[in-house]
Amino acid sequence: MDDSGAHSANDPQLGLVPIDSSNWRMAMGVRVDDAQLRFVADHQPIALVVLAKAYVRPGGLIWEPFVITHERSIIGLVTLAHTPEPTECELMHFVIDHGWQRRGLGRASFAMIIEYVQIMYPSLTSLVLTVDPENEVGLHLYSRLGFQPTGLERMGEPVLRLDLGR
Repeated sequence: MDDSGAHSANDPQLGLVPIDSSNWRMAMGVRVDDAQLRFVADHQPIALVVLAKAYVRPGGLIWEPFVITHERSIIGLVTLAHTPEPTECELMHFVIDHGWQRRGLGRASFAMIIEYVQIMYPSLTSLVLTVDPENEVGLHLYSRLGFQPTGLERMGEPVLRLDLGR
């Protein structure tokens, strides 16, 4: 696996690496339990959904798919979706593989992603995401990270925003 990508200052074992020709096959191995699938995608492998959207570019946005690594193993996925000169970025299809869950890696990964977008996109003022209202684990995590409800919904899911303080 190509190790070019961002690493977390808080956990140097965590990395955020663009999905490319060196790692896309391994990314296909990221799975969630059947009960969690509806919270992140319609189908598994989730990487297939993410890569299709990166190619098709729904909404005319730029879709950047990443794998999340820990000690050189791929443990999760996330996609950033934004305009060419973004002031807001949407986090899509965030998932930690079922075999790596319940180890605090979701929260640590999110902190790394926030750190990454702040460095790579200095014009960003906020991050947004949607969450299934029945996804209690996700709602709790996003709340702890500072995401606030906007009062808007997209396809029945509340839109949450994190102000980056810029």
